[in-house]
Amino acid sequence: LLADRVDIDGEPALNWVRRTVAELRALPDVTLLARSTVFGYFDHNALAVAEHAGSGVLQPGPHSPTQRMWKVRARQVVLATGALERPLVFANNDRPGVMLASAARTYANRYAVKAGSRAVIFTNNDSGYSAALDLQASGIDVAAIIDVRAGSLGHAPQQAALAGIERRFGSAIRRVLGGRGVAAVEIANVDDGGNANGVTATINCDLVCMSGGWSPAVHLHSQAKGKLVYDDRLAAFVPAPCAPPAVPASRSAGSANGAMNLAACLAEGLAAGAAAARAAGCGNGTPPPAPNASPDHQAPLQPLWQVRANTRDKCFVDFQNDVTAADLALAAREGYTSVEHLKRYTTLGMGTDQGKLSNINGLAILAQLLDAQIPAVGTTTFRPPYTPVTFGAIAGQERGPRVAPLRLSAMDTWHAAAGATFVNAGLWRRPQLYARAGESDLDAVNREVLAVRRQAGLVDVSTLGKIDIKGRDAAELLERVYINNWQSLAVGKVRYGVMLREDGFVFDDGTTARLGDQHYLMTTTTANAIKVMSTLEYLLQVEWRELDVYLTSVTEQWAAMALAGPDARRVLQAIAPAHDWSNAALPYMGYRATTIAGIPARVFRISFSGELSYEINVPADYGRAMWERLLDAGQAFGITPYGTEAMGVLRIEKGHVAGMELDGGTTPDDLGLGQLVSAAKDCIGRRSLKRAALAAAGRKQLVGLFPLDGKTAIPRGAQLVADATLPTPNPILGHVTANCYSPTLGKPIALALLANGRALAGKSLHATSPLAGVTVPVTVTNNVFFDPEGARVRG
Repeated sequence: LLADRVDIDGEPALNWVRRTVAELRALPDVTLLARSTVFGYFDHNALAVAEHAGSGVLQPGPHSPTQRMWKVRARQVVLATGALERPLVFANNDRPGVMLASAARTYANRYAVKAGSRAVIFTNNDSGYSAALDLQASGIDVAAIIDVRAGSLGHAPQQAALAGIERRFGSAIRRVLGGRGVAAVEIANVDDGGNANGVTATINCDLVCMSGGWSPAVHLHSQAKGKLVYDDRLAAFVPAPCAPPAVPASRSAGSANGAMNLAACLAEGLAAGAAAARAAGCGNGTPPPAPNASPDHQAPLQPLWQVRANTRDKCFVDFQNDVTAADLALAAREGYTSVEHLKRYTTLGMGTDQGKLSNINGLAILAQLLDAQIPAVGTTTFRPPYTPVTFGAIAGQERGPRVAPLRLSAMDTWHAAAGATFVNAGLWRRPQLYARAGESDLDAVNREVLAVRRQAGLVDVSTLGKIDIKGRDAAELLERVYINNWQSLAVGKVRYGVMLREDGFVFDDGTTARLGDQHYLMTTTTANAIKVMSTLEYLLQVEWRELDVYLTSVTEQWAAMALAGPDARRVLQAIAPAHDWSNAALPYMGYRATTIAGIPARVFRISFSGELSYEINVPADYGRAMWERLLDAGQAFGITPYGTEAMGVLRIEKGHVAGMELDGGTTPDDLGLGQLVSAAKDCIGRRSLKRAALAAAGRKQLVGLFPLDGKTAIPRGAQLVADATLPTPNPILGHVTANCYSPTLGKPIALALLANGRALAGKSLHATSPLAGVTVPVTVTNNVFFDPEGARVRG
């Protein structure tokens, strides 16, 4: 009704629409979803609805989604999905300016847009005349109506005659003339077989409106497992009258059910609604009186599936995929006579419109080629979605910070109360730094770093991936996925390991502790926790099914915190005085299960900071309690909480690899870890390390960098060149992977991957960053800037 000029109850139809919509909106038990499409009909009356903002329910706003998907489970469903106008198939019917009559009518009536200045209407049914009348009323000159039928006594054709519009019966458009637009059409007499040879007239025009009849939109009915029957009167498939249990809770009404005039649509809609309400337990099934609609008597349609003319011009059936009638004929000759085979051979109906415009014409042409009846040829399968739906609508309604679930550690509330600045690391929210009043971010980071180097610091490391590994072959699994040996690891000990991909490049690194004879706890990087877990599960379930190993991701089950610094042992002794925390009792890379301040805990003597450090894991419910008790016990020793930024500085000072060094293109030897690769066993990726390219001289190796002047920051991502004065292209020798200001050393430092880097120690290069617009002279050094002997971690 938005596109038609018709009356209901003696006034414009949209007045009746507005009153009806207002009545529905006022009902407290009605949810009205305008600007919404049911795109899928699933089992047990489950329907999926795509709603767009501005519908009345989903209102636009700065933090509102633009689309939303509703999942509806209905007791009863009424399908009033309307009908789709079919195009006609004739030569050059793809020219710009050729469109459906209903489209031109919509432009004129709904949007007040003239689709052309002089139009020719080509039709085989009465709706083409309604379009001609509306176009004429909008100021478009209608040159002629070309009707394949011998005549029509319908209401609209009579009105067109009274309006003085020329009508040519028993005729067809033979072909369209014009290249980038419509210039004219050739008219010919047409017989029942669609043959139109011999031009009877040429009519100048710039708009061709075609109407080949209407096909009920039966897609949702078919998705609900409803059957279809062919209606010769409409030359289309319509819902088959069905009794339970075929589609017991669904009924079609209006033109979706084959009623092609307004009065019949209104009556069927009211009747279907009343019957559905009664079946759902409301009302007695008696429909209210139907409103009076404009007279709309229609004469029968005469099918015309293709205008056959002696011309080499293309006759398009599917306008989206450029499938022509000749393509269908070729498919039939090649033996693709099943509609499903035809669809895939020609791509007929495989575009985003899913054959809404092309399927009936294509099936009918195939039937003619096979000398078969259209019902015998059948239809393709209608699948959801009925119209394209964005991934965003399906994925979820959240936007902004809630677009992805944010994972919080057990100590997150403490961090927030302490004024932490947060940063997202993967799906986790982590404290980046704890700035005090009057401190800049850099001041805060420097203070936190020096606290760890001089006294003690506490950092939340709960986000590290944790995988519990049990089983008779647990050690064998570790042997196969890590480059170093694991059979020799004793219970109560921890070992650092590196995993490779099959191509020999580093996949992940971390520590694994042996908790029992057949029990291990593996830690991974935060970024790769899910990847490592899924990779190990794949290996066990597909590649190594003989291994008796069971994996459980326990990342969220344990809150983890690292107590680091020269006074770390004294803090631990203060909170758990009954235990012996000496080197002899718990040496470096050792593990102990114990109780601290009444809380069960796992203590790992490992270090990422390069300081004496204890990583303490407790059940997540005790995370904040343990965190606060450690801080209380450490007050006498100047303990300081520190965030990811300080942790990054500490790791750069120690030359530990993380982040950009594990970029998927580095080998263990590139990172200075080649000595870990065991020669006594095999593991994933080991044989790839022997490839010439991975063992070639000149590969990029991990090194450290100092600014030559001792004070200029080295930009992260900067390219390393030998001489910055050379014109481009200047040979690039490597790049900076991480940088920071080191408060421990009192100057900026950086890590880099540099071609043959270890042999260039002491050499001078230039770190140049076109993005930052700076070039910094640098000196190559060892990647371990602080305590290269590792004495502090073993102290």
